[in-house]
Amino acid sequence: MIGPNLFYNVFSVAAVILFSVGFTTLMLHRNMIKKIIGFNIMDTAVYLFLASKGYIYGRKAPIIVNDVKSTEAYINPIPAGLVLTGIVVSVSVTALMLAITIRLYERYHSLDIDEISLKARMDAPGRNKYRKKEPNRSDNKEMAAGKGDAKGKDAANKGRDTVNMEGRK
Repeated sequence: MIGPNLFYNVFSVAAVILFSVGFTTLMLHRNMIKKIIGFNIMDTAVYLFLASKGYIYGRKAPIIVNDVKSTEAYINPIPAGLVLTGIVVSVSVTALMLAITIRLYERYHSLDIDEISLKARMDAPGRNKYRKKEPNRSDNKEMAAGKGDAKGKDAANKGRDTVNMEGRK
């Protein structure tokens, strides 16, 4: 049997359910956009919980009307202020996450976090111990002794940008 306070705490219960849905979405999905949506659902659940705990039945918003200055007539304004501040921060964080997601998609052509992680490891020079290393050109005895021909030197530098002494390409 459900307790008699469930109806009184219906918004708190809804906030807990929403938070659980958001957390599950954040943890179980690999798609970056779905992770951002899960994070926003969690934010919304926290705001609903704060608003439900700050509201007192029978009281009004803390705006003085009809010269009623008694504190017993109004709800606590601090949870409402926290919710508004949290919404502003949440929008900023969401914008930042979406911007980073767009940049990751432009670079790796995927929204899958595992695929992006794998491609990022393959792109990082010197960080992957399993990556094939390019042979060192100075190990070639002919090239080191200066006996190599121009074709060999050009082949060794093919695809590389050369920089002159002043630092310009």
